[in-house]
Amino acid sequence: MLSSINYWAVLVTGVLSLVLGFLWMAVIWAKPYQGLMYGKKEDSQLDVSKSTKIQSFVIYILVSFVTSIAFAICLELWRAGGQAFGYDGDRLLNAFWFTMLLVAGYTLPFTVGKKVWQFKSWVVVAVDTSYEIVRFTMLLLFFWFWQ
Repeated sequence: MLSSINYWAVLVTGVLSLVLGFLWMAVIWAKPYQGLMYGKKEDSQLDVSKSTKIQSFVIYILVSFVTSIAFAICLELWRAGGQAFGYDGDRLLNAFWFTMLLVAGYTLPFTVGKKVWQFKSWVVVAVDTSYEIVRFTMLLLFFWFWQ
């Protein structure tokens, strides 16, 4: 199964996940997200060392690559299942709804957990969840069209 993965697409989507995350959380939704997630005021900075920031970046890029590989495998299994179980695994729309099912099943517990266990705002949940929807849609499009 691992031999059928497009590792160039994994590399690109891993990096693009970082770029998308930065744009989503630090540019597009910066004011509501950062204030509610980190308790930041508009003009304050998080007091985080440079080495901690580098460590966070490295960990997130590794997790992004793992996510891309896992999604690529799930997508291939879903396509193959279409042949075995009689659904059309070769239609992009069907693959999109499969992707949304994965987002609902595997990311919602973590994003909603921020409200339930960390007592963050529903705005944080909405920004994180919408990021995951956009990110997984990006993954789908890359792995679907870049074969």
